[in-house]
Amino acid sequence: MNEWARKTLQLVKKENYLDRLQEIYPHEQGERRFDKKIEDRIRKNFQSRDNVSLLDQLLDLEKFPYKDSYVAFLRKDRSSLIRNPRTVERICSTLYEMGIEKIIAGVSQPKEANTRRGQQFKNWAKQNFKWANIEEFKKSRQGILMLDASEKEARDFCNKVMGVGISKRPDMVAKTDIRYVIGEAKFLSSSGGNQGRAFDDGMNLANNTSGSAYKVFILDGIHWIETGSNEYKRIDYGNAAVFSALLLNDFLRSIPE
Repeated sequence: MNEWARKTLQLVKKENYLDRLQEIYPHEQGERRFDKKIEDRIRKNFQSRDNVSLLDQLLDLEKFPYKDSYVAFLRKDRSSLIRNPRTVERICSTLYEMGIEKIIAGVSQPKEANTRRGQQFKNWAKQNFKWANIEEFKKSRQGILMLDASEKEARDFCNKVMGVGISKRPDMVAKTDIRYVIGEAKFLSSSGGNQGRAFDDGMNLANNTSGSAYKVFILDGIHWIETGSNEYKRIDYGNAAVFSALLLNDFLRSIPE
């Protein structure tokens, strides 16, 4: 196990880990909100059984009340609502069976936590580290900096300057004096599914041996206490730099020139 993983375990098991972690990842209900006037129109169209108007209104919202493979097509081509009455009837029949309260609950359903955590980490990092554009980032030779750049700019910088060879921007691109550091930052509350893939992404980056940058996986959540899980074993028996975001500043300051 990497020394920074061991330090994280000490923090998790012997200190107020969760209390401190809320500074970085505050709990949010994450409920999707929309204008009361929109809700009133949805209720009115539901009551009058106006299929096209009901569907058109629901397709404007971020979350459809239930999963249907035809919804994405209808979102992009609203004129197809008129040309495909059987499809509209099928979808609306399901909506009427659900009832209006379940429809409203469905469109208000919270976003998945892992879709919000990345922004929470960035917000925290914005408050606790200095950020710079690409030119300032490259020129800097002293102190800790975070790269402020677009998805494409950051990914290209990692590949062309650091020689890492990645297909998407890491959650963190940092520089300590003259040394580059990149990492994925995740708060995970379960295994499998999207969160399992997020864990794999973090471990794959941390174990990436290409290029000149330090690679880390900034991991928080349940995997630090699931000692029998495959994820924990990958941390325990590996040498990758995996550690809590609470130790990020210490890690960056520990990197030699």
